Amino acid sequence: MPPERPEKPFFRDRSYQEDYFTTHDLKLRGWTATLIRKLVPEHDAEKENLLRIPGRYGSRKVQHPVKLYAQERIKQLEDTEDFYVLYEKAQQALARGAKRREKVLEQKRKMLETTLEGYQPDVQLDLGWHANLRAFKEVLRAHLQQWEAARIPANLVQAAAAEMKARFREAYQQARKKAGTKKPVKKKRSAGFS
Repeated sequence: MPPERPEKPFFRDRSYQEDYFTTHDLKLRGWTATLIRKLVPEHDAEKENLLRIPGRYGSRKVQHPVKLYAQERIKQLEDTEDFYVLYEKAQQALARGAKRREKVLEQKRKMLETTLEGYQPDVQLDLGWHANLRAFKEVLRAHLQQWEAARIPANLVQAAAAEMKARFREAYQQARKKAGTKKPVKKKRSAGFS
């Protein structure tokens, strides 16, 4: 039979704020999940979790409590050599991660740019506007699937799709100008009765 753990203080209001830090507070102070796991694997107290998760049939309360860490203990740990060494390693890892993310994002931007550079709208006036539009949408859909598979951020995908759409419309208008066709003008109804 495992030994019984002592009961930890449990808070239902904000009275813990003078003596304890939450995990979120620690992260605001520069701690990472790895630092917390290595230096303070056991929390000192708990508080009621007020977070609610929306669901299909209404929201439900999160079951696990919020972990609290004694402020005195955390401040003492922050003054130790172990914390400083681990903190520096964590900051270097964060910098490497940010650099890597930026490099990957740049590769994704280049992928979009090469796709846009290679895109030449194929307009056939004899098919009409709707057939050309359907053909364009099929091409766009194929590109969107390719970009989704490459996990390109949505804001970049939306900008690229808008650029393709603008190029298609411009190409269609240029083709109409070359062919000398104009959009049919709707006749206005007269206001009077005949």
